[in-house]
Amino acid sequence: MFRIRILAALLVLWGVCGVSAAEYEGFQTIGVTALKPFARDLGGLLGSGSNQTARSLGFSGFDVGVRTAAQLKPSHNNTALKKNSVFGFGVVQAEIGMPYRIDGFVRGGSYEGLTVAGGGLRYGLWNISDAKYKINAMLVVMANMATHRYFYALHINSSLVCSMNMPVVSPYLGAGFDSTRLEAQAVASPAAGMGVSVLEPRFTAGLRVKLDLGYLSAGATYTHDSLLFNASTGIRF
Repeated sequence: MFRIRILAALLVLWGVCGVSAAEYEGFQTIGVTALKPFARDLGGLLGSGSNQTARSLGFSGFDVGVRTAAQLKPSHNNTALKKNSVFGFGVVQAEIGMPYRIDGFVRGGSYEGLTVAGGGLRYGLWNISDAKYKINAMLVVMANMATHRYFYALHINSSLVCSMNMPVVSPYLGAGFDSTRLEAQAVASPAAGMGVSVLEPRFTAGLRVKLDLGYLSAGATYTHDSLLFNASTGIRF
């Protein structure tokens, strides 16, 4: 039964990715002024949803699952995407626990011509506690590369994440920064070959539900005056 529930959750999350997949054809004629709004939207999605707990895995711990993020509509002046359309993507993320409360992770995914690959490190700020109502906290650094026929982007972020131990449903909070470097390529517009850099703060809150060895989580992220939603599921031990 446990495996069935996890498989069903994975299928649902991949379905969300498919429904919210962006159509990037508008990037072919993107104007120069639209590059920064597009970079902010892309950077916010890349930085959102990588964490749903601040508890370190512990030495030899392992976590593998799906992470998704979606924005309800493009930011103002982001003409590369259809107006008032939901867009987002998903990645598979694998994590491993190392000594000294350090976790390492890698992630990757591809859909609608957009390929994302990246990874990072987490560091627990104090000894792991599984006692009820205790708070765990960790620092996270992550880098992602996003490539498409019409653009590529380098994304780097850092975050502080806190979560509280609860019997079934545990809340988590996060705050950090997303730095995104975007360059247009193979486009028939004045923006061809041009690059922009943006730096934006990001704030996240959500809930994580324990399912035996697995979990489900959902959260919301506020960044660059936009609201993003993220969800994840996986197996953790």
